[in-house]
Amino acid sequence: MIAQLDTRDRILDAAQFLLETRGYNAFSYQDIANQLGIKKASIHYHFPTKADLGAALAARHTERARELLQGLDASDVSAKKKIEAFIEPFQTIADGCDRVCAGGMIAAEFPTLDPGTQANMRSFFHLMHQWLATVLDDGRADGSFSFKGPANVKADVFIAALEGMILLARVRQDPRFLKPLIKDLVDSLNA
Repeated sequence: MIAQLDTRDRILDAAQFLLETRGYNAFSYQDIANQLGIKKASIHYHFPTKADLGAALAARHTERARELLQGLDASDVSAKKKIEAFIEPFQTIADGCDRVCAGGMIAAEFPTLDPGTQANMRSFFHLMHQWLATVLDDGRADGSFSFKGPANVKADVFIAALEGMILLARVRQDPRFLKPLIKDLVDSLNA
């Protein structure tokens, strides 16, 4: 049973890497098999169709985000520190200039994806949006932030800006421009 779980996780890890570097529609089971040194039949055993694989990738991405956000909520840190921690994974991806966030890549290919993958990605973005809007509201209530307008709109601006920054870093092949953009985004919380 452990070997099956290990193989399943390895397949998901390889698929996520290919998703983040190429895009969902630009990799095949053969690409995963080549990367892992396994037969395509092993992939089909765990994920009979690419739709099954896509739904599992999106579900895992959502669950990992949920765990991260719940960990931040359980910590005794300020809303500002939570926002900084929220930004960190986006910054890490952008710093490499070779990947796009799995959520952003799936969102870009959304119309071509199966309904299960689409549903799981809607859950991912809903989770991110709701958490971020709550933290922004909490920060405004405790005086950490003073932005104007609804927190749910600011949450959407944040997510869109962070996803866009990753794309720009990839195109420019230079993440140095991100630091002032992220500073400006954080500063907008007190504008």
